[in-house]
Amino acid sequence: MVIGASMTANEKERFDQFSAVLLTELMERTKKTLELLQPEEQPCSLLPFAQTPIFVDIYTEILRVGIYPIVISRRPVRAIMGDVDWAREGREYLLTVLDDRSNAVFVAWDFAWDSLWAERRTTAAALAAANGPPKEKKGSFLQSLFGRSKTPAKRDEAGEGETVVMEGLYAMLTGSAEKRGFLPLFYEDVRFFKSLVRTKPARLFAAMKELKQYHHQEFYLTGHEQAKAGVLSDALQKWHYNLPERVGELLVLKAAVDLEHVNKSFIGKYIRQSARTQEEAERGMPYLTVYWKAMPSSLQVED
Repeated sequence: MVIGASMTANEKERFDQFSAVLLTELMERTKKTLELLQPEEQPCSLLPFAQTPIFVDIYTEILRVGIYPIVISRRPVRAIMGDVDWAREGREYLLTVLDDRSNAVFVAWDFAWDSLWAERRTTAAALAAANGPPKEKKGSFLQSLFGRSKTPAKRDEAGEGETVVMEGLYAMLTGSAEKRGFLPLFYEDVRFFKSLVRTKPARLFAAMKELKQYHHQEFYLTGHEQAKAGVLSDALQKWHYNLPERVGELLVLKAAVDLEHVNKSFIGKYIRQSARTQEEAERGMPYLTVYWKAMPSSLQVED
C-alpha cells in the first residue's frame, strides 16, 4: 500500500490508528525500561546519563521526532498494518509481531539509530527540504540535531549546494550529559539504545525482584534460612549477561546504588570475577568500572 495522497479516507484512518499504536508501544516499552534502570537511592558518584530522569524526557523527544519518523517510513513496517482492526486489537497483534526477534520494526529501529548516531554530511537544500517551512524556535533538543551545522557551510565539489556537517545524536547527547553533570556516553552506546526496544519491562522488573530476594536471603536472614554467600553475585551475573547489551550492566550499577552491602568490595570482586583483566573490564563494563573506582573505600568490608 502506498502511504500518501492516493490513500482513501478509510485507509488513512487505519494507517493513523496503526501508527498511533506502534508509536505508543515503542515509547512506553523503552521509557519504562529506562525508568526501571534508574536507582532509587542517592549515588555516591556520577551516574550514566541514561540512568537519570532528565534523560527520559530527552529520549522520548528523540524517539518521537527523530527515530519514529524513520521507522514508520520503512515499507516493511507499513506492511504490518495489514487488515488488522488497530483500534480494537492492534496492540495485541503488534506484541505478537514484536516477539519475532527479526521483525521489521526492530530492523527499522536499528536503521534509524544508525542513521542519526554519527555525524553526517548533507546539502543546505536537502536540509531545508527536510526541515520544511521555518518554524518558531522552541528550544527543542532535536532542533539542534536537525537544524544546526557543526562547521561553516562549504560549497561541495559538484557545485550543487552547500555541504553541511550535521552533528549526530552521539555528540548531542554527550554534550547534554556533560552540561548536566552526568557521565557522558560511550560511542558504542548506540547498541544500548537499539536494545531498549528488545527489552521487555516485565523481564527487567522480574530481574530486580529476584535480586532483592537474594539480597535479603544472603544478608538479612540467619540460620538455615540464610542463603549461602555469593548467591546475589551469581544472580547479578546471570541477569547481566542474559539481558541485552549495556542493559545488564546498568542493572548491576543500579544494585550498587540501591542495595546495602553491595559496596566497593562487593563490586570490585564482581568485576574481577566477570573479566580477566582490568582492560577487559573497562571495555565490557565501562560505566560499572568508573562507578566502582569512585565508590568510597570506607564502605569496604572483608571478603
